[in-house]
Amino acid sequence: MDKHRDAAAKRDLSSKRSELLINLEDLLVREFRTLQTLIALTKEERSRFKSKDSAALMELVEQKESILDQIGLIEDSRRMVTQELARSLGMPGQSSTLRDVLSKVDPAVQDRLKRLNEGILMLVEQARDLNYGNRALAAATLEWVELTQAFLYNCYLPQMGYRPPGAAPSLEQATISEINHKA
Repeated sequence: MDKHRDAAAKRDLSSKRSELLINLEDLLVREFRTLQTLIALTKEERSRFKSKDSAALMELVEQKESILDQIGLIEDSRRMVTQELARSLGMPGQSSTLRDVLSKVDPAVQDRLKRLNEGILMLVEQARDLNYGNRALAAATLEWVELTQAFLYNCYLPQMGYRPPGAAPSLEQATISEINHKA
């Protein structure tokens, strides 16, 4: 009787592990595809910087924020599945990493999941590089806007020069000065 219970428990555990591995693979695939979407949006963002289309740029930033939220949720789910899989393999759940868990599974499954994880890491690196480039473009654009703004502001400042004491400023200077104060 105990043999039957042990065999049934082993089948249940094996079935649970298989289900967890399928869930883990699904999550890795979703993360991979979501990162591909993030990279496409980041490349589109770069072209919007060049075309100076700020409305489209803001829309892309909002889409990227949504994608990043999705990635965060997928990573949380992946961590939970990895921990549960580690516990089912008799490993400490909290401290086990994906690499630790994969070392204990079937080599064919291990190879598939390792390749997926490596692909994810490559996409993360690519997204990071693209974002650094976009950040540099954004900084250069902001610097250009600030310099242009300063130049235009200086065009409307009254001329600072010598005036004899008691001399009234010219009419042109007064008009420009009023524009300054109103702006």
